[in-house]
Amino acid sequence: MVGLSIIRIIHASLKSLRLHKLRSGLTMLGMIIGVWAVITLVAIGEGASQEAQEEIKALGARNIIIRSIKPPSMRTQLQGDWESFFRRWLAYYGLRNADAVRIRDTVPGVKRVLPILSQRKNVKHGQSEIDCQLIGTYPYYPQFTQARMIVGEFLSDVDEQNKVPNCVISHELAKRLFAGHDPLAESIIVRGYESQQLLKIKGVIEERVSSSRLSQMSGTTTGQAITANVYLPLSTFKALYSIRNIDRSHGDLKLEAVELTEIRVEFHRVEDVLPSLPRLSDALRVGHPEQDYEIIVPIRELTALQKQKARDTRMLLYIACISLLVGGIGIMNIMLATVTERTQEIGVRRALGATRKDITIHFLIETLTLCLLGGCIGVLGGWGFAEFRHHILEATTIVTTWSVLVAFCLSVTVGLVFGLYPARRAAELDPIEALRHA
Repeated sequence: MVGLSIIRIIHASLKSLRLHKLRSGLTMLGMIIGVWAVITLVAIGEGASQEAQEEIKALGARNIIIRSIKPPSMRTQLQGDWESFFRRWLAYYGLRNADAVRIRDTVPGVKRVLPILSQRKNVKHGQSEIDCQLIGTYPYYPQFTQARMIVGEFLSDVDEQNKVPNCVISHELAKRLFAGHDPLAESIIVRGYESQQLLKIKGVIEERVSSSRLSQMSGTTTGQAITANVYLPLSTFKALYSIRNIDRSHGDLKLEAVELTEIRVEFHRVEDVLPSLPRLSDALRVGHPEQDYEIIVPIRELTALQKQKARDTRMLLYIACISLLVGGIGIMNIMLATVTERTQEIGVRRALGATRKDITIHFLIETLTLCLLGGCIGVLGGWGFAEFRHHILEATTIVTTWSVLVAFCLSVTVGLVFGLYPARRAAELDPIEALRHA
């Protein structure tokens, strides 16, 4: 009998909602938007976080990256003497080959060291001419950086020893210079400030992490990031272009001399990275009266990013929960108005034997039905939008199971909390006064 009574109450509640379709739909809208917001915001946050974490992981948890930067004395505007003028025009700073050797020989736990020298140049093939980043490095660069060879092969030890003018180009550069045909065995012209050199292409490589991500991690920027890269042996780089480079990034013509723009250090174990930092810093201080380098530790950046991700997720949830709260207030407002409208109906039902419990359950079911339907539509809408953004707009978006469960459970909780007061108010109406209500 109790089961039949509840079924009749549910049927009556659904019938009441069907009689006011527009009002029911508008009431659900707040809940739909709230649930949609929870799922969508968390999915976007998770996607952005995973992208960043994957790029940091690609740098290697066992790696440390050291980059050349201008020391404070070269960043300030010095005036008044010839030495200051000379230092502003001819800037000699940064990492040196001796630093790489010292780190390899004195820092415990080091497996190998990868020196890198890069400069911005201009590359030309046929009628196409674009800016590129010329990178001089060693043959084990792909294994060190987890870069992937698409076609051809990377630089060899023979190329490094004999200063052969061979090069490997990035996938982005290959698409821009050789659209529609094979770049292997082709040649490109790389122009410096004073000369130009012909380089033969041995292969095409794809990096796992961009230079823009490195700039964000280090908190510095060196102008617009270039993804069109040309890789050649470090010995060839120095023989053809030397370590001097013309810097026109700030409008003034400046000559810079940097032996190595970057040194990457790989350790045998992840556990060796953080304990070795003091010894690494000591090794770098030799020959550097000013700090003209910065140290980037990917594993430390990854830990900080994970903490930031947790804070961002909580903030997004707070924002989305506010939407649900607003939706709940809207539901309570409508249900209170419904109680006023149906006062006479409530009096009739009480006169025919309905208990206060029956009236409470009746209005709670109406409220829960609105919230459940709104929650289901919100889940489908949020999930669908996330999939659309991920597959059509090609922006990483990850829908997590916990966000769907949290959003749906919150919609039910909002229904119970904000529907209880109108239901209790309806149940506590005096039957005789309710029957007299016009």
